[in-house]
Amino acid sequence: MLLSGALLLTLVLLGIVVSVIGSGGAGRPANTTAAATRPAAPSAPVSAGGCSLPPGSQMVPSSSPPPAQWGTVGSMQVPQSPAVYGPARSDGPWETCFAHSPSGALLAAMNLWAEGTAVPPSELFARLAIGAPKNLGSNAQLDSSGPVQFAGYRYDSYTPPAAQVAIVFQGPEGKLLAVVTSMAWRDGDWKYLFPTNGTPAMQVIPDLTGYVQWSSF
Repeated sequence: MLLSGALLLTLVLLGIVVSVIGSGGAGRPANTTAAATRPAAPSAPVSAGGCSLPPGSQMVPSSSPPPAQWGTVGSMQVPQSPAVYGPARSDGPWETCFAHSPSGALLAAMNLWAEGTAVPPSELFARLAIGAPKNLGSNAQLDSSGPVQFAGYRYDSYTPPAAQVAIVFQGPEGKLLAVVTSMAWRDGDWKYLFPTNGTPAMQVIPDLTGYVQWSSF
């Protein structure tokens, strides 16, 4: 079922997401770290925005995750590869400086949502989003109603300036919610492209069919 586009992003993803995925059951996805296989655009140049990571492989991880280790950001386990895909910089809750590549965009998106368990949305989107309103009207964090973890993703599209992935969250009782996350390459790093209507496309899904399973459990 598709969730209503009239819901505000901050209410849905920084509070209501947990209540939506907090009941029902889905099997725990398998943990996998196999390398990506599908090529995308040619290698992009290193940016001049201050991040030192080279762009590296331009393979889109559409069928399996890029190699990464699991770290903790806020209350979530999140994939990271500081020397290859990012984040190359960590400053408190802020994980930044990702590679200009499909895998860099994917890890940037997942680390962004993990930071939503460490800071309120006003801080998160002011720092890491493009086009976010100044007054978001909610200080609820992503895990305010219970623990949330990543379960997987689906890579929808990639060009050097932009990437779109659907990130799957699993709530305390196992239900799954896929949230479309658009990222844009700006000022030498990946930033979240805040939806113009305030709400990303979201879908409660029965299982991970059609998605790449990726979790720390």
